[in-house]
Amino acid sequence: MDSFDKIETMLAEIIEQGNEQKKTSAKLSEKMDGIDGRLGNIETASSNPQTSESVITLADHEKRIGAVRATVNKWYNDYAETKKQCDELLAERPYWATKVWPIRAFRWIHDKRHYWIWVVYVLFTVIFSLFICLTTIQKRQIRELQQTQMKYRFIKAVGAAPRAVQYLEDAYDEYDRDRINYIENTVSDYEKALKHKADSIAREERRKLERF
Repeated sequence: MDSFDKIETMLAEIIEQGNEQKKTSAKLSEKMDGIDGRLGNIETASSNPQTSESVITLADHEKRIGAVRATVNKWYNDYAETKKQCDELLAERPYWATKVWPIRAFRWIHDKRHYWIWVVYVLFTVIFSLFICLTTIQKRQIRELQQTQMKYRFIKAVGAAPRAVQYLEDAYDEYDRDRINYIENTVSDYEKALKHKADSIAREERRKLERF
């Protein structure tokens, strides 16, 4: 019985060794296939002829540099000619049609901005003063017209000179130009005579004061 077990054990070890040898032989075959492939690639590369590399000589380099310089000089000459034509066209245009004067005006205003502040302040002060003067004159004229209107309304209310009042109302209601001109001329002559009389009285009073 013991000998039978030993035999089974020996057979199992032999089977395992055979399996390991199969695995080893499979790995060796794979490595050999890889080596064969590499050798095939080396043979293929060795069979292809090597391409000759191009070599740039000093003469070729100088030749290319000369061609580049000629191209650059041509471009520069074209640019100079175009700029000259552009300057001639700009010179033919009027000054106000160019964009130079707004830039110069803006620069001048910016450089003199401190003076412009005072100029604007003075102009604002003058305009404000004129506005106040005109407003005062206008208020005085309005007050005089209101007083004149009140005088006319009082004359009309008390019934003084009813014919003259009716004559005035008919002239302006009917817009009779002849009557209106006559009224305006009469008033103007009366005011001139009254002013002349007042000036004469003022001069006479001045003379009296000078004598004393």
